[in-house]
Order: sequence, then structure tokens, then C-alpha cells
Amino acid sequence: MRIFIIFLLAITTILAANLVIKNNDIKKIFKKKKINIIELINNDKISKDYFFKQISIKEGQSFWKFNPFKLKKDLENFNEIKNFTFYLNWSGILKIKIDEKEPFMIWIRDENINYVDFNGIILNFDVKEEKDSIIKLFGNNANLKISELNNLLLEKEKTLSSIDSIFYQKNIGWKLIFHNNKCVLLPLKKLEKVLDIFQDIKNSELYNQFNFFDLRVFRRVYMSNKKC
Repeated sequence: MRIFIIFLLAITTILAANLVIKNNDIKKIFKKKKINIIELINNDKISKDYFFKQISIKEGQSFWKFNPFKLKKDLENFNEIKNFTFYLNWSGILKIKIDEKEPFMIWIRDENINYVDFNGIILNFDVKEEKDSIIKLFGNNANLKISELNNLLLEKEKTLSSIDSIFYQKNIGWKLIFHNNKCVLLPLKKLEKVLDIFQDIKNSELYNQFNFFDLRVFRRVYMSNKKC
């Protein structure tokens, strides 16, 4: 009986030792667990290089240091993203799916070209070749001034959809060129009233008779057929 008890104790000791070893192995495995891959899904205009530089999570980072609240804040700081979801699976793959904002205009000055949103905020997108299908905005600091004009044009959707290009000149005004090669010059102030006047002109026969409309002097309209 005493021999049997000693045998059981020996077996228990061996099992306990093996369990400690296995627990240590598991701890080592857990400690070494990392985020192996970060996948960006549904990106079209935003470059992966730019995206991954802006987020704090990096490939090779400890799995256990992943902070979903920090990643959420990082993604909310992107001007280029409307919505997002993300999921980190047990194999160490972090999947981030995004919905990009639609650029409202393409802002062109000298050699610099950027997409901007409705409020003129620059969107750090790769500029695509389909830029002809979007309104082209010209002029230094035009992006800082365009939101007021956009808000007024939004109420005149038919006019907005017919615009090809918008030029901003500091202390002078705006020039809108339409797809039909007609154009209008607008002042920087009293835009709402002036746009209402131009809308009345667009709805009249006068619009068909002339190509060039200058409304920069309030309550006066200069019309001609000179080129824009």
C-alpha cells in the first residue's frame, strides 16, 4: 500500500511538472502573439501608404496591446472617410473596411491638384483620370472661400449640375463656366441675391441670346457674346 501511494505521488509530481511546462509554453505563445496583417478594404482613392501612416496600429504589434478605441479615434480623424468598420480575428488579421467620401470638386493651382469636399477641405486622395466629370476649382485659397458659394448653389441644383469650372479671384469675385461654354461673373458679397437674379436670367430667353453675364455690380447686368 505504501509503495502504491509513493507511486501515485510520483505520477502526480510528473503530471504537475508537465502541466507547469505546458502552462509556460502557452504563456510564451500568448506573449508572442502579434497582429500579423492589417487589411484595408474598399479603398479606391485613398492610398494605403497614406492610410497606414495615419493610424497608430502597425503590423507586428502585440496582439494584446490592440486598443479598439484608439483605432476608432484614428479613423474618425480622417477627412477622407465617411464610415468604417474593423475586426481583429484570433489569427492576428486586422480587417479595416472604409467608405470614402465623394470629392465635390478638384482644386487646381499651378502644379498642385487636390480633391476637396463640399466645404473645401482637402481630401488626401490619389487624383484619378475621371477628373473631367467633376467641377474644377481654380485660384489660390479658393478652397477656403468655396463653402459659401456651394451652400447657395446647392439650393439651385440645376445650375450646380451644369457648372464645368469655377475661378476665384481675391477681392474681385467668382467666374462660373458652364458645360455649354456660357459663363457668369459674380461678386464676393451679396451672393444670394445675385444668384437669384442670375437664376431668373437662366429661366428667360435672354440666356439663349448671350454667352457672357457679368453681375459683379449689384443691380446691374452686363451681357454679351464674347468668349468666356
